[in-house]
Amino acid sequence: MPPFQGADHMISARCVTSRFRVAVTLLGCLTCLGSAPQEVWSAGSETYDFKVFLGKDEIGRQRFDVTTEGERTRVRVDAKFAVKFLYITVYTYRHANVEIWEGICLREIRAETDDNGESFFVTGIIRNGQMQVQTQDGVWSAEGCVKTFAYWNPVWIVSDRLLNSQTGELQAVEIRSLGEETIPVLGIPTPTTHRRIITDKFTIDLWYTLSGRWVALQSTTAKGDVLRYTLQ
Repeated sequence: MPPFQGADHMISARCVTSRFRVAVTLLGCLTCLGSAPQEVWSAGSETYDFKVFLGKDEIGRQRFDVTTEGERTRVRVDAKFAVKFLYITVYTYRHANVEIWEGICLREIRAETDDNGESFFVTGIIRNGQMQVQTQDGVWSAEGCVKTFAYWNPVWIVSDRLLNSQTGELQAVEIRSLGEETIPVLGIPTPTTHRRIITDKFTIDLWYTLSGRWVALQSTTAKGDVLRYTLQ
């Protein structure tokens, strides 16, 4: 059940989004973790299409299209959520993001988000060896290999800082490996590796098959409801 406060049943959009904003974009938010066979990412295309649940309620979908050619990878992320109460839509979220990677480093990003009527944008590109990022709050630059919350690739996401593709923040992260677990994937019990991303604002759990394919995500809202991605 979505997190409501008070007798008027008004939803707090901030409470809904504060814990899963990065999870749904990220874009990376889209963007841990140990090692995976490199050949999984060497060529071709992958699609990750998830139903998204908040508690027991389905609230939308998020899709990741990853296309690789040589050293360059193009990622398109699209998310659309709607939280309802008594058949009335009380919260909406829309995110679109395109990323260009060279090797394991981000080369370019263009993202737009409508978070319940509040707009965000992030654009970034490598110039003179630096990632230059612009958001509605200003411009900043970073040296070195910048990465987003690239959930789909357990090799790329290894870092102590990840770019939030909704807010444009470079966030400190801790990544833990929690061992192997068997979970249902498309109705089939599947051996997976369990990883966890921890920041000062949220925790995200991720599961990958033993060959490195992303198959599940889970986080928790500020009110304690579980946000869950189920692969389609």
